[in-house]
Amino acid sequence: MLPMTLKQLEIFVAVAEHNGFRRASESLNLSQSAVTAHIKLLETHLGVSLFHRTTRSIRLTEAGENLYRRTGRILDGLEDIVRVFHDEATMTRGRVLLTSAPSFAATRLPRILARFRDLNRNITVQVREAYGADILDIVRRGDADFGIGPMERQQREFEFHQFLEDGYVAVVAPDHPLAGKTDIPLDALRDETILALPAPSRTRGQVETAFQSVGMTLVPHFEMLHHQTLISLAEEGLGAAILPETAVPPSRDGGYWAARIDHPDLTRRIGIITLRGQTLPPGAQALADLIAETGATT
Repeated sequence: MLPMTLKQLEIFVAVAEHNGFRRASESLNLSQSAVTAHIKLLETHLGVSLFHRTTRSIRLTEAGENLYRRTGRILDGLEDIVRVFHDEATMTRGRVLLTSAPSFAATRLPRILARFRDLNRNITVQVREAYGADILDIVRRGDADFGIGPMERQQREFEFHQFLEDGYVAVVAPDHPLAGKTDIPLDALRDETILALPAPSRTRGQVETAFQSVGMTLVPHFEMLHHQTLISLAEEGLGAAILPETAVPPSRDGGYWAARIDHPDLTRRIGIITLRGQTLPPGAQALADLIAETGATT
């Protein structure tokens, strides 16, 4: 005797749910005679009648009701299996597009990407650095799956999932009077030569506002586009560089010191930025989850 097949079970469920062979055959795109033949084979294999048949209608027998309940669970389980393996196959290959604030991209993102690569060898990650509003524009256009950066205020078209609160630090040479201090008041920089990012930028605006709140005016002696350039200048003893904490990696050779500035205006929220209601592809979601889990401690 031929074994019972999955196709026979699917046809049985269709007949039961459509209350007839004709409508079941239409839904399955099979001939009515083929549907009837499969049901007869299934009944022969099980040794029971599955339907009470009349000239005008059919209904499940007690055995048919029992099989229908069990078959539903079986088919649901098979769908779950297919879904799981489809998701895993999708997640193990493909490409993730990411845009990130330079401060996070330079210091914390590399280790996260290396770990993600080890876990997902067949996924390519492409990263594009951008600032504030540009990150939002890139995500809005669909040129990135998601962004990483600060969001000054919640915007209706975006979802923001914070994973880090970033502060600001003063980077100085190791022989500077502030070296060795963990936290300093902003007023401690009153007579310092200041190195800063150029205006206009949100980072520069935050620092200027904080200076004004303590009666100081920000007049940088050096204005540089890149965080590392400011760190290098500070390392040479040319002043104190004011930068977001995430932009400053630990000094491996003791070439500089970073003292956290204690001021309520000098903080910013860093998070994952996506379009509201957006469902990320499995690979992008896996990377976003890893960043959210480890981005604050990496």
